[in-house]
Amino acid sequence: MKRAKSRGLRPDFKLDLPQEITPEFLASEGITGLILDLDNTLTRWEEVEAAPGIIDWVEAMKAAGVKMVILSNGLHGKQQHVSSELELPLISAFLPKPFAMGFRLALKRLAIPPEKVAMVGDIVFTDIYGANLLGIKTILVDPLSNIDFPGTKIWRLFEAVFKLRHPHGKHTNNG
Repeated sequence: MKRAKSRGLRPDFKLDLPQEITPEFLASEGITGLILDLDNTLTRWEEVEAAPGIIDWVEAMKAAGVKMVILSNGLHGKQQHVSSELELPLISAFLPKPFAMGFRLALKRLAIPPEKVAMVGDIVFTDIYGANLLGIKTILVDPLSNIDFPGTKIWRLFEAVFKLRHPHGKHTNNG
């Protein structure tokens, strides 16, 4: 994986799926904690259960000593269900992303400095931008579903028009 040279709306890293994040990669980047988006990152937007492979991936991260918290703008009932299913703490507030409040609460819950934390999410304008503002490393993943909250479709259009879904340099999946 290649690290992006600048930040703002650009992710530090780009992967297809969260499950591509390994404990070895995190250790090589000095990352000991993850803030995880929920909708279209851990679950398909239209489903309540964690996506296939996510439970095993979360368990592997826990076994490796990686601390994790879910930070979501999604529906409260779904947030609670997935938080319980994955046995991960949840930071939930009305629109916590991209605003600093949600990220600060997540950092406080992790009790890890921002430079040792990465945000994993599927939307540049909420997940990536908000984390970049606080010095949190960012890992952009592809959405698990092409079904989105209606407002998210506008963000996806801007991401495409301004080619924001790739870090500066090479696409990390291809080296």
